[in-house]
Amino acid sequence: MTKVLTVRVSAELLDKVEAKAVRLGMERSKYLRSLMEEDANADFSTAAGQFASEDLVGSVPAGKGPYTNERIRKLVRAKWFEKREKNC
Repeated sequence: MTKVLTVRVSAELLDKVEAKAVRLGMERSKYLRSLMEEDANADFSTAAGQFASEDLVGSVPAGKGPYTNERIRKLVRAKWFEKREKNC
């Protein structure tokens, strides 16, 4: 049994979605369902260990990988303590 989903979006976003659906030759609802199905069925095991905190990317020189959240957090923390010691 299907259920109805209502989503509020800006007129600008709706226009972009409509245009993309038209370019793909799909109805808007079919296009959106395909996006949701693709995302819901995505294999997240390949994303494990990837760097998720994009706001910290480039904030410290990390050299060569691995670019994991844990490693970047340690580098940022070390940089913060280094600055703090210089200012004391």
